[in-house]
Amino acid sequence: MIARPARARLLMSLAGLALLAQPLALAAQSTTEADAEAKRAKANEDQAKFARAQLDSNAENQAAYDAAVKARAEAVAAYEAELARQKAEAERVQAEYQAAVKKWEEDVAACKAGKKDRCAKPAPK
Repeated sequence: MIARPARARLLMSLAGLALLAQPLALAAQSTTEADAEAKRAKANEDQAKFARAQLDSNAENQAAYDAAVKARAEAVAAYEAELARQKAEAERVQAEYQAAVKKWEEDVAACKAGKKDRCAKPAPK
């Protein structure tokens, strides 16, 4: 067993070493905290860059979608306009045909009634 005065000196030396080591531990802890903070800041920056890129991509995709929807709406409108034009043309042709048939029927009836000027002319040979 160590004598009391030597033991006291040993304890005092150990206490002194502990006091000297404490600032080193605090410095290491500060460095560790600084490193952790730097890592957090870097991770936050990386996440922010990723989020900005994703938002930019989403905006581009939305713009492309909106353009596609507009183009389709224009194509549908053009198709429907063409259908309406064709229907109007068909109705016009049908009305002309019906008018010609009605005039022919009236001419035939008038010819049979004796109005020779309404009779069909003979086809040229």
